[in-house]
Amino acid sequence: MSETPIYRLHHIHVICSDLAASERWFVEGIGAELVERRESRGTATSELKLGEIRVLLRSRRETETLADGGQRKFGTDHFGLQVQDVDATVELLRRRGVEIAREPDNSPRNRVAFVKGPDELVIELTQPRAASSE
Repeated sequence: MSETPIYRLHHIHVICSDLAASERWFVEGIGAELVERRESRGTATSELKLGEIRVLLRSRRETETLADGGQRKFGTDHFGLQVQDVDATVELLRRRGVEIAREPDNSPRNRVAFVKGPDELVIELTQPRAASSE
């Protein structure tokens, strides 16, 4: 094995206060595909496919104590999805009833927007901008 392992994103795991509502939001709102519903270690789980990304949704286990959604904390803040056209994607998601947390605007390298899902889940939509010759 080389000194630096090769990493690839395998999945994103989201714990949901309402699994059915979260599944509906991902499928009907942002266009994920339901792969299967199953039980995993005593908890209902939904596996979704979002582009090439595997998204696992599950309900809280009885042994878990979780903070309410939306409480900023150290650790993961959001995840970003690259799209071809941020503005067009935002308009499509808006028509589907997805809450737009931050309208499209330009960062130094990308055109970005943010959407908000169940349990205050935040997803960044990003579109790389052409390099500037300024």
